[in-house]
Amino acid sequence: MAYSKELFEYGREVLNRRRQRAFQALEERKRELYSCLPRLEEIENELSMTGYAAIRAAMSGSQGPQRLEDIKEKNLSLQQERRQLLASLGLPEDYLTEPFTCPHCHDEGYRDGKRCECFEKILKDEAFRRLNSKSPLSLCDFSNFDLSYYSSASDSGPSAQEQMSKIFQFCKRYAQNFSADCANLLMSGRTGLGKTHLSLSIAKAAMERGYGVIYGSTPDLLSQIEKERFSYSENDSQTMDFMLECDLLILDDLGAEFPTAFTGATVYQLLNTRLNKHLPTIISTNLSLQELLKLYGERVFSRIIGSYVPLFFVGQDIRQKKEQASFS
Repeated sequence: MAYSKELFEYGREVLNRRRQRAFQALEERKRELYSCLPRLEEIENELSMTGYAAIRAAMSGSQGPQRLEDIKEKNLSLQQERRQLLASLGLPEDYLTEPFTCPHCHDEGYRDGKRCECFEKILKDEAFRRLNSKSPLSLCDFSNFDLSYYSSASDSGPSAQEQMSKIFQFCKRYAQNFSADCANLLMSGRTGLGKTHLSLSIAKAAMERGYGVIYGSTPDLLSQIEKERFSYSENDSQTMDFMLECDLLILDDLGAEFPTAFTGATVYQLLNTRLNKHLPTIISTNLSLQELLKLYGERVFSRIIGSYVPLFFVGQDIRQKKEQASFS
């Protein structure tokens, strides 16, 4: 995946800080151990000299092979003594090596000529964080979703509270059991019925379990994609790439964007590509199914109606109720 120069600089800074912490931690360990066990420092000094001794031995003519063998035996003996001393303190044998965050690349960011998984994760996590920075993720949780705002009255059939209770429980189970092959969801209903709250609650739960989630209003995300597409910069498709590959994409307020040929084609590409990759997407919209068909046409509509679990939100505008309650 392509990343901007700014993201790469951020990632390298993170890796540099990790390496510095590892070096500092090792120095602190040495100070503590050497003060109570001076023999460990002597062993480290002797081991550091064996390399020079080996070079001199290799250049000493016919006696070289025997001297190299003696150095090897001494080296192994010193290592064994060090292991025993560390074990006597209840410490692992690698305690006197740098405690790098990544054991594979030692916080360098690359191994075998390719970006290490740790570096890739740093870049992705920061990219997703920046894309999600405008979303009120911290404000929404299943624990503060209040079903009492929905009416329990019913003339015939289930009440709004009963219907929303079922949707709430469904979304909660979806979040608890989330995986990369979960179903796609279509949250549909008038404004102020809790679609954003529940979709954000799912996003928060998935992110807490380590999944890469992109959440945002559809108008904002499409505007960012369009801006990058026509800027002719090095990261002219970065947002689109992230949205196509993240573990969970949540498009809030689909249909609120200004309709153009570009936005229509982009929505189709997003939904179709993620369906082909079997990556879950959650859509929330104030539009009815008929309005979605009219706005996006048959190609987009058929993918939504055929591949998404519909959740129809009912009730009265909760935001208005909260505002009224605050003035009463």
